[in-house]
Amino acid sequence: MKLRIIILLNIFISIDPVFSQDTLKIPMDGQDSLFMRMKILESEVQKLQQELKNLQEEDEIKKLLEEAEKLSIQPEEEKLDISKRYYSGARQQQGLNPNISFGVDFFAGLSTYDKTDYNTPGEIIYGNNGFFLREAQLSFIAPLDPFTRGKGFFATSGTGVDVDEVYLEWLNLPLNMNLKAGFFRPEFGFLNRYHDHALPQFDRPKGLINLFGKEGLAGAGLASIIMLPKFLFSDATSIELSALMGDNNQSFTNKKVGEFIFTGQLLNYYDLSPSSYIELRLSSAGGKNDQPGGNYSSYVTGAGITFKWAPVGREKYRTIDWKNEFLYSFHGYVDGYYRSMGFYSSIQNKLGARFWLNGRIGYSEIPYDPSQFEWDFTVCLDFWESEFVFTRFQYQYNYRETGIRKDLTGPFPNDHLFIIQVVWAMGPHKHEAY
Repeated sequence: MKLRIIILLNIFISIDPVFSQDTLKIPMDGQDSLFMRMKILESEVQKLQQELKNLQEEDEIKKLLEEAEKLSIQPEEEKLDISKRYYSGARQQQGLNPNISFGVDFFAGLSTYDKTDYNTPGEIIYGNNGFFLREAQLSFIAPLDPFTRGKGFFATSGTGVDVDEVYLEWLNLPLNMNLKAGFFRPEFGFLNRYHDHALPQFDRPKGLINLFGKEGLAGAGLASIIMLPKFLFSDATSIELSALMGDNNQSFTNKKVGEFIFTGQLLNYYDLSPSSYIELRLSSAGGKNDQPGGNYSSYVTGAGITFKWAPVGREKYRTIDWKNEFLYSFHGYVDGYYRSMGFYSSIQNKLGARFWLNGRIGYSEIPYDPSQFEWDFTVCLDFWESEFVFTRFQYQYNYRETGIRKDLTGPFPNDHLFIIQVVWAMGPHKHEAY
């Protein structure tokens, strides 16, 4: 609007001498008057051109400011578009759904010892000389509120559905404590918490199988995990205490109502460097056993040390995990206690992004007859096709001095065992914090 008024004024000045004389007060004295008027008009034109240029610059600056303002609010608008929105204080239904995963553990076993009892899956036997579905597992994990989370793991091997674990956790309670209630695997040593598909080798060490069976120690009960002040110069110290209903017929009974298994574990953690650490564990478990003729108890203790090295920035390609555990047990009988011992040493070496080379050596005395014992020597190669699929090739040599075993008929000679294991998973596949 301002620009239009200036242009019109310039036109009137140029075409109306009277108007220009009255308005601009130009003196009219002879021949010089025309020249003076031209000079004045030229000056006015220059002023108008400068004002026009200033107006154009102001318009450009205004446009730039408007564009900058739009750009400054654009990220905020995008953030609002992709974030969750809740209405009336209620979450949308998909926000309430748990993480659901489905995993399969399948294997083929070939043994040089061919006998029905030894080939059929049982309390201490995984299966040999055939194809076996060890486990198809369905898991549900969800935070229920800021203070609790629920977990459920259900599995089948084709003959029925079993409960691996179902429990509720209360988190961040006073005294740096968490509580757990339900059916679960308590902390005992390094491997009891592991589900079968997550073991560093195909099977559990013979020392653990002879004490707790191939499924490990588990039961319905309560547990508390407490973070303690630093102990013996450790970087972290914790203790777990639990009370379970007996559900293991190797060292403890699962036939008497009201019989509990009590467990405890002290863990010390030490940082050695940004790339390595060690853990020390002292574990114990005690409860009634199923020996006939009286009320007898069993006690199992364990001491373990693990070393892990994962170079910072290269942990995807190089990792070493070395676990060692010593086991000692007392089993009550009519004529006193039988004492047995065992140990294992397991090492995992990551060769690259896809390959692990693993090895283990173990020794175990039979808890209810320490005169019998067995050694196992194991080596395996794991190929991880992706995060969700891996294939394991395992060789194991078993050296035995055993004749009579629970639920099995002997004798049991030495044997060579070959295993091909395939594990795959669908869904988030979130494991426990092993």
